[in-house]
Amino acid sequence: MRSRGRLLAWATGASLVVALAVAAWNAGLIGDRVPGPRDGGLSISTAATHYFVDSERSAASRRAAPLDGEASVRRAELLGQLAASAPVVELLARRVGVASEQVGALARVTASVPTSMLEPDSERRAVDLANSQRPYRIEVQARQAAPVLDVYAQAPTTAAAAALAEGLGPALDEHLRAIAKRRGAARARPATLRQLGPARAGIANADAIPGVFAVTFVVAFALCLIALLLVAELLRRRPAEPVVRALARPGDGRAGNDWPHTGRLLPWSFALFVALIWLVPFTQVQLDVPAPIDITLDRIVLPLVIVAWLIALLAGRDFAPRLRLTWTHVALAGFVICAFLGVALSAGHLNQSGELDLALKKLPLLTSYVLLFVVAASGVRPSEVPAFLSYTLGLAVVCAVGLIWEYRFRTNLFHDLVGLLPRPFEVEPYNDALDHLGRRVVRGPAEVGLEAVTMLALALPVALTRFVDSRGWQRRLLYGLAAGLLLAAMLATYRKSALLAPLAVFATLLALRPREVLRLAPLAIGLLALARILSPGAIGSTVNQFLRPDRVDVPTVSDRVADYDAVRPDLWTHFAFGRGFGSYDHETYRILDSEILHRLVEMGVLGLAAFLLIPIAVILAARRALADGDPSRASIALVGACAGACFLVVATLYDVLSFAHGVYAFLYIAGLVAVAQTAATPKVAVPAAPAPVPYDHGLASGLWNAGDVPPPRDRERAPVTS
Repeated sequence: MRSRGRLLAWATGASLVVALAVAAWNAGLIGDRVPGPRDGGLSISTAATHYFVDSERSAASRRAAPLDGEASVRRAELLGQLAASAPVVELLARRVGVASEQVGALARVTASVPTSMLEPDSERRAVDLANSQRPYRIEVQARQAAPVLDVYAQAPTTAAAAALAEGLGPALDEHLRAIAKRRGAARARPATLRQLGPARAGIANADAIPGVFAVTFVVAFALCLIALLLVAELLRRRPAEPVVRALARPGDGRAGNDWPHTGRLLPWSFALFVALIWLVPFTQVQLDVPAPIDITLDRIVLPLVIVAWLIALLAGRDFAPRLRLTWTHVALAGFVICAFLGVALSAGHLNQSGELDLALKKLPLLTSYVLLFVVAASGVRPSEVPAFLSYTLGLAVVCAVGLIWEYRFRTNLFHDLVGLLPRPFEVEPYNDALDHLGRRVVRGPAEVGLEAVTMLALALPVALTRFVDSRGWQRRLLYGLAAGLLLAAMLATYRKSALLAPLAVFATLLALRPREVLRLAPLAIGLLALARILSPGAIGSTVNQFLRPDRVDVPTVSDRVADYDAVRPDLWTHFAFGRGFGSYDHETYRILDSEILHRLVEMGVLGLAAFLLIPIAVILAARRALADGDPSRASIALVGACAGACFLVVATLYDVLSFAHGVYAFLYIAGLVAVAQTAATPKVAVPAAPAPVPYDHGLASGLWNAGDVPPPRDRERAPVTS
C-alpha cells in the first residue's frame, strides 16, 4: 500500500512539471516562440472604423434628383463586396507597407437575401480558411438600414491595425478612379467613401494567454498522469483483477435505505436535477448578473448536485459514492480528452480567427455533461436504478401531456411556469410562430421540437420493456398508455424525427429481443390509435413530409445534403483533432444540422470516433448483460441499448450537443445503465464435490495409500478388522 502511494505521488509530481512546461510553451511564455500571428502566437490587435458612402454630385443635382435611400444602401453593399476584391487588397497592402499575400479580406453579406447565399460552400470556405491564417486581416460589413460600411482590421500591432482600417477608404477610392480612367470618365465617380472619425485600436485577446495556459495544463497533466500510471502497472506485471471485483464495495447491491425511501442528500439532489431536465425550460431562464458566461438555470442547480456528491464522498461509509469503471466511462473520458486536446493544439489558429473565446466557453458546458454522468454512475445504488427509471418514465409522461396540451391549445405550460420566477431571473419570451415550412412550433420544456422528440424517445424503451415484463393486465395497460402518450407527443411536434427516433427504438428491440417484440404487435395498433385521438392530424402531417415531393425537396433536406460537401476544407485543414471543440460558429459560417458533421469539423476523425464510441459502448454493454441471462439487469440493459441507438440516430439529424435537455437525459440514463452493469459480481466457478464412493476395505486401502483421495473423517470411518 505504501509503494502504491509513493508511486502515485511521484507520478503526480512528474505530471505537474511536464504540464507546466507544456502549457507555458503553448501559451508563448517560454521557448523561442514570439507571441504573434506570424507563428500562431497569441498577441492580436484590432481596429475599427466606419465609412459613409456618398456621391460627389453637386448640391444642385442632389436637390433635383435625390438618391433613394434603398438605392444608397444597395450601393454600399456593392462597394463593400468590391472592397474585399484582390485589386483593392493589393492597393491596401501597398499603403500599409506589407506584402499582399499577408493581407486577407472578407466582405460579409448583410442584405436581405436567401440563407443559401449567406452560407459559404466548400470553395468560399476554403478561401476563408486561407485568409484566416494571414497576419493582416480586414472585414467589411454593410449596414442594412444606412449607406455605411463598418470596417474591422486585425494586425500584429495596434498601429498596423489602425493603418489597415484607415487605408481601406483611400485604396478603394484609388481603385474606383482607375476604373473610371480606363473607361474614359476620369472626372466621374459614382460614389466616394468618407471616414466617420479616426479608427479605434487596441489589444483584442488580453485573456487568451490564461485560457490557453489553463486548457493546455489540464490536458497535459491528465495525459501524462494516465501514461505514467499505465506504464507503472505494466511494469508490475501482475494479473489485473476483474473491473467489477476491484472497484465494487460491499453493500453495492444491498437493499434498504434506498431512494425514495431514504434521507440521503445525494439521490434526492440528483432526482431534483432530473425533474429540472424534464419539466423546466432552463435554457430560456438566465440569471441577470454580470458573468463571463450565461448563467442558465441548470448551471445554478448542477453545482448544488456536485456539492451533495462531494459531501457524500467525504462522509464515507454507506453514504460515499461507489466508484465504478465501465467501457462507457472509458469512451466518455476519451471524448473529453480529444475535446480539450483539440482546443489546446488549435489555440493559435483559433486565436488568429477570433474564435478562441467561443471554444473556451463551450468546454465548461462539456464538463457539466460529464459531471452529471459521473454523479449518476457513482451516486446511485444498483438497487435504486429501477426506481429512477420509473421516475424518469413518470416525468416523461408529464412532459408528453404538456406537449399534447401545447399542440391542442397553443399554450406552453412549462414556459408559463418559469415565467413566475422573480427577478433577477430573466425568461426569454415564448415564440409560437410557424417555421419557414409552415409547421407549428411545439417544443414543451425543450428549446426546439427535435430536442423534445429526443427526450421522449429516450424514455420510450422504459415503457416498452415494462410492458413486456409485466404479468398483470392492469400494469400492461398502464405502461401501454404511457407509451401511447409518448408517441402522441412526439408526433405533435410535426418533426420527421418523430418517426425516425421511435423507429430506432423498435429496431433495437427487434434486434436484441425478437421474440419479445412480437408481443408488442397488439400494442403498436393501440399506440397509433391513441396518437390519432390525442394529436389529431399529426400522424398524417408527419408522414406526408416523407411522401410528398414538395415536402421532401425543402431547405431542411437540401441544406443538410449540401453540408457534407461544404465541410471538406475544415476537415482537411484539421484532420486528426479538428479545429477545436465548440469553435464552429454557425452564425458566422453555415448551420450544420448534424452532430456527426459538428464533431468531424470541431474534433476531427479521432474526436468523431470517440463521440460515436459513447453510445456504442452503452449498446455493447447491454448485449453482454443480455447474454449473461441475469433477469434483474436484462431490462435495464435493454433500455440502455435502445437509448444508445436512438442517440446515434438523432445525432445524424441535428446538432444534439447544442441542446442540453437531450444530452443530459441520455447521459444520466447511460449512467444508470452503467450502475446496473457493475451491480453483480462475476460468478466464480466452484468445482463440484466428488460423488461418494462405496466403502470397500481393499479399494479404500489402496486409494489411501496411493494418495488419490483423502481418507474419510473419523466419524465416517468403519472399524477395520484383520
